[in-house]
Amino acid sequence: MAATVTTEHLDQKPGSDQPVTPDAATPVRWRAGKRWWALAAAAVVVGSLTGVTASYLARPSTTLHATSNKIITSTGGVFTKETGQVAPVWSLPDLRNPSTAVALAQFKGHPVVVNFWASWCPPCRKEMPALEATARRLAGKVDFVGVDTNDKRSAALSFAAKTGVSYPLVFDPRSKVGGNYGVYGLPTTFFVSAQGKLLGRQVGGMTEQRLAQLINQTFKVPVAARAGSPG
Repeated sequence: MAATVTTEHLDQKPGSDQPVTPDAATPVRWRAGKRWWALAAAAVVVGSLTGVTASYLARPSTTLHATSNKIITSTGGVFTKETGQVAPVWSLPDLRNPSTAVALAQFKGHPVVVNFWASWCPPCRKEMPALEATARRLAGKVDFVGVDTNDKRSAALSFAAKTGVSYPLVFDPRSKVGGNYGVYGLPTTFFVSAQGKLLGRQVGGMTEQRLAQLINQTFKVPVAARAGSPG
């Protein structure tokens, strides 16, 4: 008999600085007795193979629909072309300045890269410099925003400072926005058109070269690879 899975969000107030570990950040309660260990082990294996930190599973979105057009990338992630549906709207507190809200609507008119990440996610930490470097190179052409998900604010701020991230970062401690987007592992990155439509989804980390390739492919914005940038 298959294991029964029920999804529920963490009982944590937005903006809370309560420590959140990868295990505690999992809004999925497994009720399959000893089979939990086998399922957990399988998740670890899958995560190590795909470059995705599957530390939590979010409630699948009722708005987004998966497609079969999947491409395995050089970094082990999966890129999926979306069908142009409207991206779910959101407004979240700024990670650095919680009294200020950042909304998806304010990026309308520019293509935007929406990256779901967390400080405890190794692939997120590895790809963040590539996102920052590309955001700086494409300033005024493509906008970037990072959604810190199921994380501790202080840890996220510390990591962002060390990385030197300059683009907007927002705080989503209970992964409500991640749930609306059908995010099931970190990092996950969405490519949203200037009209607010979903053009693609990358599950797993990206190198700077791969990010440039996907921006060119989805937004038709050429990004020349930097000399010596990792492939």
